[in-house]
Amino acid sequence: MTKFRLLQVRDCPGILWAFFQEYIDSSIASFEGDFSELDLDELIGCSKDETYSLRRQTLEPLMDFIVVPINYQNVKVLKKIFAKQNVLGTNGSIIHIQIESRGEPLLIACDNFHDDCTVSSASVPEVFLKHLKARGILRDYAPTEHVVPEPTNL
Repeated sequence: MTKFRLLQVRDCPGILWAFFQEYIDSSIASFEGDFSELDLDELIGCSKDETYSLRRQTLEPLMDFIVVPINYQNVKVLKKIFAKQNVLGTNGSIIHIQIESRGEPLLIACDNFHDDCTVSSASVPEVFLKHLKARGILRDYAPTEHVVPEPTNL
């Protein structure tokens, strides 16, 4: 079982870039939502298959889902895509985002970064979260009793 800290995100793209930079070349991310207006063709090494820790969050209605290796080239493309209006944040077309490294979830941002649905793993260093808060990317973060059981079916 994995323990998480609740996050209150002020800057949706900012938290993604910070996590991508911190875990570049050692993480993968999943995105779920409506990709009809997004050009994801330039992303390298992607898959539409769930992984052990990156699972679809919404089964009805079925949304678009993609798993993306976090490397310099893909981050460059993602920055261009996520700079578009109405992609991230409240009412954005990307509803759920998850980042994992070596099979362990690092960041889970569901329901358009809703405060009750956005968490980081307790394994993410607190000094990193303090830095994000000092930069204004996070409004706040707090330890939580929220425990997520390991997936049992794949």
